[in-house]
Amino acid sequence: MAEHSGAALRAIAIYKFAKAAVLLVLATVAFRLVHAASLEHFADWIAQLPIRSGHGIVIRWVDALLGLTQRKFELIGIGASIYAALFLVEGWGLWRRKRWAEYLTVFATASLIPFEAWEIYHHFTWLKVLALAVNVAIVIYLWRIVRRGG
Repeated sequence: MAEHSGAALRAIAIYKFAKAAVLLVLATVAFRLVHAASLEHFADWIAQLPIRSGHGIVIRWVDALLGLTQRKFELIGIGASIYAALFLVEGWGLWRRKRWAEYLTVFATASLIPFEAWEIYHHFTWLKVLALAVNVAIVIYLWRIVRRGG
C-alpha cells in the first residue's frame, strides 16, 4: 500500500504543479495587461482575429476582459500568484511525501470546494465539474491517508 500511495501522491503533486503553471501564466498575463499600452496592443491583436463573426461567447469574454480596470488586472495577478504559490508548496510537499503537505492539501482543497460548486451552479461547464470531481477525490483520498496515519 505504501508504494501505491507514493504513486498517488506523486500524481496529485503533478496535478498541483500543472494548476500552478496555469496560474503563473494567468498572473503573468494579468500583470502585463495592467499597463494601458499592453492592453491596447492586446485589444488591437484581438480585433485582427477572425472571431467577431459567429463566436458570441468568445466576443463576450473578450469584451469583459477589455472592460477590466488596471486595478482588477492587478488583483487577478496577485490572486493567481498566491494560489500558484500554494499549489507549488502543496505539490513539492506531496512529491517529497511530507505529512504536513497531506494535511495542507486536504485543508486547502476542501476549503475551495464550496466556491467551485457555486461557480458550477452559476456558470456550468463540464470542465468545471471534472475539476470539482478530481478535487473531491483528492480530499477523500488524502483524508483517508491522514486518518490512517500515513
